[in-house]
Amino acid sequence: MTKQHSLLPPSPKRVRPDMALAIVNVVLLLIMFFLATNALWNQSAPTEIRLSQTRDLPISQLPTPMLQIDLDDKMSLDGDPFPEAELGVRLAELDRVYLLMDRTAPGRQLTSLLADPVFQDIEVVLVTIRQRDTQDAMP
Repeated sequence: MTKQHSLLPPSPKRVRPDMALAIVNVVLLLIMFFLATNALWNQSAPTEIRLSQTRDLPISQLPTPMLQIDLDDKMSLDGDPFPEAELGVRLAELDRVYLLMDRTAPGRQLTSLLADPVFQDIEVVLVTIRQRDTQDAMP
């Protein structure tokens, strides 16, 4: 058997272009575009954010019943001071109490207070305050 030869030249093999390089280029261009637009956007953004803060809040404007505890463990209910031994009697009829403490109070002071069985059936809403410093004073 003899192999027949074609009179036509052999057809060139189709070369498929490699699209990986084009995809990489597009992705890199998109990354550079987003980096550039983000840098421009951040320049116009505010550099300092000041959160609002209540400076002077009269105790009369707070919800009741308000249990206030000082840093030295002195207690008062709606402005009426009482010894810690009377805590159960003062809170006996309440379903909810608002607890007002200084924000610098140690966490263990709060956790040990709330571990008292008096608070077992009472909903406690925590309100924090911060003592006003002279450097915090508004002009």
